[in-house]
Amino acid sequence: MAAVRPEQIMKILELTDAFNLHREAIVVPLSMEDEGGIILLPEQRLRITVPKNKPFEEWLAELRVKLGEMDLSVVRH
Repeated sequence: MAAVRPEQIMKILELTDAFNLHREAIVVPLSMEDEGGIILLPEQRLRITVPKNKPFEEWLAELRVKLGEMDLSVVRH
């Protein structure tokens, strides 16, 4: 099973920090999924799943774009 490394989690949190998102509202599962994804959960948290079938840095750039397109007002400071 592929797992997210601590340095990858830190890069994700640095990215979400740039969007002024509260760290306690970010959920990053340690297990990777085929496609990965980003979901706004009902409890005003953001679940970010890292894909196992794509290079991390490439996916991180795509994540930046997706976050920019979402209404994240419920998870901002």
